[in-house]
Amino acid sequence: MPIAAYSQLSEKISSKVSLNVNANIETYFIAEKLAVQHIGNYVFSNKESSFDHQPIVYFGYKEFMGWKDRPVIIRISEILKQLRDIQHDNSQQIEYLLYLNEFPKKGFRWTVPPGLSMYNETQYPGAKALGIELGDSLASFYKQAGVGKFLKNNAAFYKGALAEARKHISSRAIPFMEKWYGQQFAGYELYLMPGMPVTAGDDNYRAFGPMLTSPAGKVSAMVFSSSIQLSLMKSLKDYQHFGFDNAGVIRFLTVHEIGHSFVNPLLAQMKPVMLRDSGLFTPAFAKSLEKSYIGNWEVCITEHLVRLGEIRTAISMGDEREAARLRKMHVREMGFILIPMLEKLAAIYESDRLKYPDFKRFLPVIFEALHHLKPGEVDDLIRQNKV
Repeated sequence: MPIAAYSQLSEKISSKVSLNVNANIETYFIAEKLAVQHIGNYVFSNKESSFDHQPIVYFGYKEFMGWKDRPVIIRISEILKQLRDIQHDNSQQIEYLLYLNEFPKKGFRWTVPPGLSMYNETQYPGAKALGIELGDSLASFYKQAGVGKFLKNNAAFYKGALAEARKHISSRAIPFMEKWYGQQFAGYELYLMPGMPVTAGDDNYRAFGPMLTSPAGKVSAMVFSSSIQLSLMKSLKDYQHFGFDNAGVIRFLTVHEIGHSFVNPLLAQMKPVMLRDSGLFTPAFAKSLEKSYIGNWEVCITEHLVRLGEIRTAISMGDEREAARLRKMHVREMGFILIPMLEKLAAIYESDRLKYPDFKRFLPVIFEALHHLKPGEVDDLIRQNKV
């Protein structure tokens, strides 16, 4: 049974993939922008910036600014101030909101798993109660302020954003990824966040991929902001572009980031084996990866393996041109110099899927090969692949 969040702003783009705008998330960001008028800042949102390069952020604030000093926003401000000091982010709130039915419907669409980050009292003491109250307060704000009417009145803008993103999403790649990794998820939910404030700048955006738990199994989700700055117009109805017509970013988020859904849980199970070779992360290696903001061996290996999966998926799809483009970008331009070695190992994996039915069973082979590398050999690879 395919998994998809119900939404008036939702599109099924394959049997297992949906593209959505979520009312809970949009309500959260409208409320967050109002809250920062009291608490100064929260992640990228701040009191000083108008975010006029992001129409929904700008016009959403104009629409609801009269609610800034209402009790419901004052309470949301107090909750967010406490969560800011505990979690230093808003990804945990957004993940939690995806378990709720979309406003105005009450209750949960799926049971919240005990391992949810918002519920992790060891890591985030006090966050669970605050998160639950935040959800309730956002539902009240949605109803009291008429956020649903705002979403409905500006449905053309949201649908324009969905259409822009849709043309750059390669849902065709997902079955090939599942086959290559030897693993399947119950569904893939992609969420646009036009209301998420992002600092002005070309190609600036924010995204993350929570792994959700549904009755049918794990669901790989991806939430992402706009990535194109837009010139301010008189009203939301005047826009012909919507901030999501960015082929490079959308392709990256819907292939690369979904790749993390396959790779990251496996590496978490093998962390001691992975970290034993941290000495290979030499100063020269760190410098070669500085464009990707990679600062340690764990992230280095994670990103190498996800990029390996991108390349080999392209090959399995018969797209040698895309594979060549990815190699050039990842190895020559971004400094992921272990990819040629990993591709040779991948050929072994691909040629004997009876022995290695899934990527998890092949990872020990990769880690054993890395264990035999020496720091000097890594630095040699950097010199060989220098642009």
